[in-house]
Amino acid sequence: MWMKKNVLAALAVILVLGLALLVTGCGGDNQTATEPEDVQVQKLKVVTTTSLIADIVKAVGEDRVEVSNIIPPASCPGHFDAKPSDMQVLANAKLFMLHNWQSEKFSDELINSVGNKELQKVVLDVKGNWMAPPVHMAAIDKITASLIEADPENAEAYNAAAAELKEEVERIGQEQKRRLEEAGVSNVKVLVADMQAGFIKWTGLDIVGTFGRAEDMSPKEMEELINLGREKGVTLVIDNLQSGKEAGIGIAKEIGAKQVTLSNFPGGFPGTDTWADAFTKNVDLILKTLGR
Repeated sequence: MWMKKNVLAALAVILVLGLALLVTGCGGDNQTATEPEDVQVQKLKVVTTTSLIADIVKAVGEDRVEVSNIIPPASCPGHFDAKPSDMQVLANAKLFMLHNWQSEKFSDELINSVGNKELQKVVLDVKGNWMAPPVHMAAIDKITASLIEADPENAEAYNAAAAELKEEVERIGQEQKRRLEEAGVSNVKVLVADMQAGFIKWTGLDIVGTFGRAEDMSPKEMEELINLGREKGVTLVIDNLQSGKEAGIGIAKEIGAKQVTLSNFPGGFPGTDTWADAFTKNVDLILKTLGR
């Protein structure tokens, strides 16, 4: 009888303790059930027209943005005709960023056709070749300002990332400029595709003349350019990957000069997904071609 009473008392204690654990939420799985669920961060959706813009948006926006790019980096953006299927990426985007020279390609009518009333069109008025460090830093400022306007709550983070990115661009620019100067490229006379002229001017190479796409040049213009190259002692002809290299190859052959093709956009060559990679690759190609 005594043992029976003790067993009943023990069971009563266990029951009371179990109820207490349930009430306080300290029993097993019930602990996590009362914790708040993780709130998923809504990323700012940005659509870009070139990899130059996309690269900066990714670097400044970091994990706060979701970026979709329309034009493949090896394609000529000036000759790219956007199709309705290309524009579908705008359906859920907040920002659409494009270069100031692309407004005709991406008209308001084409943009409005996706039916996204929340979409904001951002035309980046940055003059010059974005591969040149000073121009690239100006582009970073423009893009950062646009991200902050669309997402002011993360302004501090955007500004911090932009400052860090500009420091990197400045550092890499100085390193590559030093390489070019040590190689004495200022004494090298060149003919260059007009789309590369801004970057080549930054390198310090001596630009004698510029040329356009092969299909846009008349036989007379080609002949005049060849004569100019011979007269001035041009030893290097520089083409632009996105414009095609046919014109430069033909000119170089006629005047007995070396020829090199550079890219104006990250991703144009394998392993060059960022501006820094594409920029350094261009300098590498110049020096390698010159044998310096």
